[in-house]
Amino acid sequence: MGQPLSVSRLSARGFRNLGQLSLSPGARFNVIHGDNGQGKSNLLEAIHYLAALRSFRGAATAELIAEDEDRAELIAQVRGHAAPRDYRVRLTRGSSRQVRMDGKRPRSTADYVSSFQVVLFHPGDMQLVSGSPELRRGFLDRILEQYDPVYGSSLAAYQKALRSRNRLLKADRPDRAAIVAFDELLASAGAVVGQARERLIGELSPLVVKAFEDISGEGLPLRLAYAPRVVPEVDTLRRTLAESLDKDLARGFTADGPHADDLTFALAGSRAKHFGSQGQHRAIVLAMKVAELYELEQRTGRVPILLLDDVSSELDRARNRRLFALLSELGGQVFLTTTHPEFILLDRDRVDYRVEDGKLTQS
Repeated sequence: MGQPLSVSRLSARGFRNLGQLSLSPGARFNVIHGDNGQGKSNLLEAIHYLAALRSFRGAATAELIAEDEDRAELIAQVRGHAAPRDYRVRLTRGSSRQVRMDGKRPRSTADYVSSFQVVLFHPGDMQLVSGSPELRRGFLDRILEQYDPVYGSSLAAYQKALRSRNRLLKADRPDRAAIVAFDELLASAGAVVGQARERLIGELSPLVVKAFEDISGEGLPLRLAYAPRVVPEVDTLRRTLAESLDKDLARGFTADGPHADDLTFALAGSRAKHFGSQGQHRAIVLAMKVAELYELEQRTGRVPILLLDDVSSELDRARNRRLFALLSELGGQVFLTTTHPEFILLDRDRVDYRVEDGKLTQS
């Protein structure tokens, strides 16, 4: 087992409704309970933002800062590296974000993100199986960004080139030479992105299948497959972009490349997206999160911090019990939110906090 990452100290000021927060979490299970709208998810969002530098709700910076504040500040001391690390983010209304790692500005966003691993489940993740391909691509990208700074840089380069090419395709008088100039970068970076995702699926598949069996208690065979729009090879991508230029001009966007790829799930040979039950979808999503945690541990030698937002309401009691039995074996720090703490079927290594109007008290 890898060395568990753990937040030993968390501070927040001016973030959402949390106000002034100073917390020394437990090393294992931290159960955050309270009524809806009191700030439970905001606490998880603060931890996730410190790790990923993005809101899992897709919120803009201005939405993260409390209404009566000009700025927000998040600080976490994290154990599990060779030495404890200090992560700080300051968000200022109408200004740029300030990020510091051990008191210094990180060399890149990719370097920062790959040093602080967290795995998150929130209710929006229930769309991972049945929702748009963009959600599934994002799931894969998030895993890869957390252990491979080169992947993060390649993905950022691909996305920047794609935005530029699409902008030129929409022009009233498109400049074909300027459009084609982006094809080489799209082909080279796109091959890195597509091949890395494909390898990741090969590594995740047995982990997801095993976790699905453990959580669901069902014997149905589950199969994952990467479904690329174009084979992720430089020559193939380069040729496809050249051959589809006229169609892309007519469409006003680039149709082919890893930005259009997907991840598919099959249960007993049928597409889970269309034939799986809601309970099976939930079990698949949770299995994906467990597999993500195992994959990151194997890749980094560190057990990621696990954030579970209202997970108990998504499962029946039998699956709930199997999930918590599995979590008890993982060995890392966990933050769980719930409106009913009695639904959290954990008896050991547990610290409970109540949240009311953004204020936490240990209960």
